[in-house]
Amino acid sequence: MRSLLLMFLILPVVLTAQTGDDRTYYFPKPTARTPWNPPMKPVTRLADLKAKHRGEASWRELVIHDENSRGFIVQEAVGTKHEKKLYPDSPAWWAVIDGRIRFEVEKPDRTFEVFEASKGSYVFVPERMVHSFEVVGTAPAIAFEVTLASATPVYPVKPAKAEAGIDYIPVRLSTGPNPLDVPEPAGRPWPIHFNAFELAKQNAGKKSWTQEAIRKNRARGNLICGMAGSDQPVGPNNRGHFHSDFAEFWVVMMGELRWTFEGDIPNSIVATQGDIIYAPPKTWHAPQFWGKEGLNCRLTSSTYPSANHFYDLPH
Repeated sequence: MRSLLLMFLILPVVLTAQTGDDRTYYFPKPTARTPWNPPMKPVTRLADLKAKHRGEASWRELVIHDENSRGFIVQEAVGTKHEKKLYPDSPAWWAVIDGRIRFEVEKPDRTFEVFEASKGSYVFVPERMVHSFEVVGTAPAIAFEVTLASATPVYPVKPAKAEAGIDYIPVRLSTGPNPLDVPEPAGRPWPIHFNAFELAKQNAGKKSWTQEAIRKNRARGNLICGMAGSDQPVGPNNRGHFHSDFAEFWVVMMGELRWTFEGDIPNSIVATQGDIIYAPPKTWHAPQFWGKEGLNCRLTSSTYPSANHFYDLPH
């Protein structure tokens, strides 16, 4: 199965292009910068969280909780097990920053695919699909874990303990693949697991490349990799782009990248592996490959499968 997945991943990926429009439109952009509302901030540094929780085997930090998404940085000790569950209406995805995690993910035939995700791995579980995971190996695992903002899990086996104010009641619901979900353009199943380091070997010699992660209901992501200088320089004529109605966020999977918000180059942010960067709606943002040695990769995420981008008019 792993070899088949790698064969799929190294095939050329044709991203669906958005329809261009050479007409000029006028967007009502606020003159004041959109604020970062807690717990969101421009950058959450993994090193700071490790220092905060020094000496703890397991910890969990909420770093994103806006109207669309909820994301945690989580460290868990070896042997930590999560019982089987599904999200009725929310996808779930993980970026493994360190350690090893063994996943069990339900397939359409209701059997389970079992695989191990390690540093650099991306794992995606669609809505309605049962899954579980366990930290394995010899060291704690650290992962960025994301669902929709109000996602509530349900369990095929009633949990032995309930939190205060919770009563587990028996219910029925639709499970299995959502027939109305966004299809993969070539008609193949979306991959549920890939590893950035393995993909880097497959794309060796390229200055830049992209691997589409997912395009599903309320989930959109790309792994974007490149060498320093392989993207466009940021300046007065390139503030990047912004999104009207939703935030965009990233996890640095390898190397070093720089983000500039609202064209403010003096206050640009340089982030390294494991850091989380967040851009609120209506905020110009321009990421750049910054590490001077080796490959730099970011995993980008939003909740819109076909997100509109707003760009400056050419000068």
